[in-house]
Amino acid sequence: SLIHVPSTPSRSRQRDRRVDGQRPMETTTQSTGRRRAFRVIAMLMAVSGVAFGLFTAIFGIIEESQRIHAFHNAVVASLLLVLSAPAALVAARAPERSGRPLVHLAAVGIAGLITMVLSLTLDPFTLPFIVLVGVLWALRPNREHQIPAGRPSPILLVLVLAAAVPLVVYALGQADLQRIDSSSEHADFYHWVETSFYSVAVLLLGLLTALRPAAHRLSAWSAGVALAVLGGASLALKNHASALDTPWAWAALVGSLVFLVVAEWESRRAAARVRE
Repeated sequence: SLIHVPSTPSRSRQRDRRVDGQRPMETTTQSTGRRRAFRVIAMLMAVSGVAFGLFTAIFGIIEESQRIHAFHNAVVASLLLVLSAPAALVAARAPERSGRPLVHLAAVGIAGLITMVLSLTLDPFTLPFIVLVGVLWALRPNREHQIPAGRPSPILLVLVLAAAVPLVVYALGQADLQRIDSSSEHADFYHWVETSFYSVAVLLLGLLTALRPAAHRLSAWSAGVALAVLGGASLALKNHASALDTPWAWAALVGSLVFLVVAEWESRRAAARVRE
């Protein structure tokens, strides 16, 4: 009689199965580690932004030697508290849905790079932020490259284009001061390049909002509030370095309010259209 001997898998097949069986666990472990690292870095950026922003604002008010830097301190505090920290906090809270806040942070980082190039100055306060934004992009848990649903807002695009010329002129002038100023405290504290950075960031976030109002509501509020700070601080501190002239300060303040109202209306309308 014939005896049937069950065949046994070869060692190579057993090894392949064992390895294949481990892959999901290894992938899950790596994904969890990336997610944890992403959240820690994003939270660190948010907390440090809030801490340094509040410190700059409070120290600038109570310290006598900082009186001449009052306008610059207001801009730097707003750069941290309004333009940077909120998006980092949103990213930290939901790493799997961090695409939009990461685009926001990338726009701010690009503004920093542009102004450092224009001023021929390496800002040691801005550079770490840009590096960490790049790290977050490398660690992001969801790697799908999706353009948010929706369409540009013609009204917001007109408002952004109207603001582009004065903001770009202002940014170029501040970058030029950082490039040629070699003796003042403003240059030593990198104030000129940071005000240039601020205005370009407001412009880029406004453009981001105009392209997808429903997707970038946070960017709309950040840009609008930051522009209002620029105008309001210029009116309150009109004799300080970098403050806008009074007509332009009022234009920035009124323009920021108009932008926020239109952006909110467009955002709600676009969101309703996407749901349909």
